[in-house]
This record gives sequence, C-alpha cells and structure tokens, in this order.
Amino acid sequence: MKKILLVLGLIIVIAACLWMLFFTPEKLTPGNPAGKTVYYSMIIGPGVHDGNDRYDYEITAYNDKGQEKKLDFSAGKQLKEGAYIQLYYTLIRGVTHWEEISFEELPEAVRQQYQK
Repeated sequence: MKKILLVLGLIIVIAACLWMLFFTPEKLTPGNPAGKTVYYSMIIGPGVHDGNDRYDYEITAYNDKGQEKKLDFSAGKQLKEGAYIQLYYTLIRGVTHWEEISFEELPEAVRQQYQK
C-alpha cells in the first residue's frame, strides 16, 4: 500500500512539473494574448447586472478569419452600446481579458461582418 501511494505521489509531482513547463506564466496572464484565441465583437444592448458590481454579457464574436462564436463574459462596468471590443479566449477559462478598440483596428473579415 505504501509503495502504491509513493508511486502515485511521484506521478503527481512529475505531472505538475510538466504542466508548469508547458503552461508558462505568460500564457496564464489574462491580458497576454499568448496561447489564446482573439475574438472581436460589438456591444449590442446593456449587460445584465449581477448584483456584485459586474455586468454579464452574452455576445456573438468573430475571430480574425470571420468565424462566429457565442461568448459569455463579465465586465466591471457597463460597456458603451456600439463599442467594438477585442476578447482573449481560452477553451478552459473562457474570456480572460477584453479591451475596447476602434473600428479601424478590427481585422478585415470582422469589419465585413459589421458592414452588412
């Protein structure tokens, strides 16, 4: 029984070391686009106030190739209607960071989605 626990503990330690090797701190920083997919969207309608001074948004966003994805995220303030935003998204953590950008900063494929 002690040998099984020792082997299991060793496997956990090795797995943790490998995980830290492949997931560098830069990739875990919310505002760093490394290892994240960047999406773009326009704020349509007000966010839903959740009672904790945060506003929840459910939006349709587009990657730089114009592919659509539904995303959920929250913000610490009410976002301006019609504002364009850039979102950093990961599969496990969801949207980790957003920032407001101008229409000119949108990729061409995304601009075409909003000019329709």
